[in-house]
Amino acid sequence: MKLFGLLTGTLVYSVGSIVKNRPVRKVFDLKRNTSSGNVRVQGSFNISDKEQVFYTLKTRVIAYREEINGLYSQFNSGKFLLNIPFKKISSDFADSDKQYKIYSSLGYDMEVIKQLGNVLNKLDFNSPHFINIDADVAYKLLKFLNNITDYAKTLVNYYLSDETLLHIKSSKDKLRITEIYNHLEDFITLRENCMSKIKLQITYLESKITRESVLTGMKEMVAYEGEIGQDINLMSTIAITIWSLS
Repeated sequence: MKLFGLLTGTLVYSVGSIVKNRPVRKVFDLKRNTSSGNVRVQGSFNISDKEQVFYTLKTRVIAYREEINGLYSQFNSGKFLLNIPFKKISSDFADSDKQYKIYSSLGYDMEVIKQLGNVLNKLDFNSPHFINIDADVAYKLLKFLNNITDYAKTLVNYYLSDETLLHIKSSKDKLRITEIYNHLEDFITLRENCMSKIKLQITYLESKITRESVLTGMKEMVAYEGEIGQDINLMSTIAITIWSLS
């Protein structure tokens, strides 16, 4: 969702917390609890356009960060019998962190993850890697999947870290914050669409019987000038653009 109509948007705060989806105002409730002696302050005033834009951005960043990091930390591959031949393809993917990024880029969809394993196991990884076309193509696919989540984690954990958000709040005007927000929405939408395309391609490739037909389909899938390759490259560009604007 683009942030062109922020003046009509909604956001809210109360003392000490932020609450979503309420009219834009600060609320203070001033009452004394006679039994406890506590005092509450009530009153309201409008926040500035810039504050509204910033807190809309901040809320979106926090939600997306929790989505990316939360699912990442909760997924336990040990519960499932997964058959992706990471080590046969490259020692680069022996690291569990990279494997989890690949699962994340498939939306932790166990059916698709198993399909990917079935697809890759139709290839031949027995010949030396420096002349093994199958390993080279499989490596590119796993690298694509790794990058889809790696770019997202870098964006929310570093380029839009809490420290960076504070810097944006103090040093950027409403138009710049709006621009950052719109780029973030573009990134999220692009990543989701790219994940969907890859999942559909994996499901399609699993239906192929021969190694040759699987390999031909994978070559088209991982071509850097292809649709998926261009999407992933654009994700990187958008993430860096957000960093430069921040």
